[in-house]
Amino acid sequence: MARYVAFLRAINVGGNRMVKMEVLKDIFEQHGFRQVQTYINSGNVLFDHTGKDTAVIGIKIEKALEKALGFDVPVCVRSMAEMAAVLENNPFPGITPDKQVQIYIAFLRDTAGADAAGILAGMDNEWETYRLCGREVFVLARKRPDPTPFSNNYLEKKLKVVATTRNLATATKVTQ
Repeated sequence: MARYVAFLRAINVGGNRMVKMEVLKDIFEQHGFRQVQTYINSGNVLFDHTGKDTAVIGIKIEKALEKALGFDVPVCVRSMAEMAAVLENNPFPGITPDKQVQIYIAFLRDTAGADAAGILAGMDNEWETYRLCGREVFVLARKRPDPTPFSNNYLEKKLKVVATTRNLATATKVTQ
């Protein structure tokens, strides 16, 4: 068995699609996942599984969640080895997140198209810097004078791929 993390998209955000972590844990356990743990209330589920293909595992989870919850929940699955590589390949290694700057990681469900790096370069601005690293997009987000934050929906629309975003602290914590 290998250890994995599933990042669930758009649950418990803004009071919508609320799912208790105990419910998620039960759904995973009922579908054969072992050593299931949840981390914070934003849909991060750690588990052991005998499968090797994260795409196949993700589809299994998506089907189980839709059946149990009655709505679609896109899922991005990474092995712990993949997570270690993601964190090691941080393109902003000298930057420590604080109140002025954050580092976000958008986990893509599928590989972005060949034009993704160019699209992301065109999205760079004085507040946000985007870098594609495999199936992840790192976003260096500087504090803005207006309250408009980085948007996962905008990233998905531009790249035409499902994504779910976590801050660097959360991505780091799930690997420990």
